[in-house]
Amino acid sequence: MPELAEVEIARENVARWWQDRTATEVHILDQKILGGADAAALESALKRRLVAMHRRGKYLIAELEGGQHIVFHFRMTGKIVRSDVESGRFARLAWLVPEVGWLLFKDQRRFGRVELLEAGELAAYAPLLAMGPEPHGLRVEDLQKRLRGKRTLKAALLDQKVIAGVGNIAVSEVFWRIGLAPDIRVDELNNEQLAALVADLPVYFDAVIEASRADEIVYLEEGGAAENIFAVYGRKGEPCPRCETPIEREVIASRSSFFCPVCQ
Repeated sequence: MPELAEVEIARENVARWWQDRTATEVHILDQKILGGADAAALESALKRRLVAMHRRGKYLIAELEGGQHIVFHFRMTGKIVRSDVESGRFARLAWLVPEVGWLLFKDQRRFGRVELLEAGELAAYAPLLAMGPEPHGLRVEDLQKRLRGKRTLKAALLDQKVIAGVGNIAVSEVFWRIGLAPDIRVDELNNEQLAALVADLPVYFDAVIEASRADEIVYLEEGGAAENIFAVYGRKGEPCPRCETPIEREVIASRSSFFCPVCQ
């Protein structure tokens, strides 16, 4: 599932392929991607010049000439890739950028969506308004205010209203990196642990972005095709990189958590 790092790589790629260019053809290959939106309006918008690509949390946002925005939400398996042909396996939307090729929104699980916002509507777009701060701009005092109650810290961090862009893989990895128990509760977190969490999240995401840059992101869930670059995620039974104790897996906050029972 795409998290901040994967969406940021998508932003870099799409900007490189599309920015300051205008698409000449658009094919909507799966109407479900529109979520009921107007197909003709989206086709027209995709033929406007791309001014800039932005990312907010797990959302990718295309800023178009004239003030419109197209919001891409990848959900579980969405991605944007470059292709020499206008269709392909799992392709849901295609637009042709001259001298670059076809850009395809591919989505194996078909949960991803594309939404067109007219000029001025982005500022009032509810999913972005409700979103917490980005890890790279997070301050300890900000996180303290957002962490309330006795739920697990993992459940809190997966809530995009707390921090934008954090997902299940990041939680397992960062908890291992700073030595947090996988089931630690919000009210058990001390100031030192809180500061370590705030400091390590951007470092972790920067490292994943650097290690994962490619024209197509391949998710671990896609039949095992992707190399596992993570220290503990998806490595049940393998030795901990620090102490060689076998990594364990436990379901916490309804998601798989991978951890070292000694280091954490």
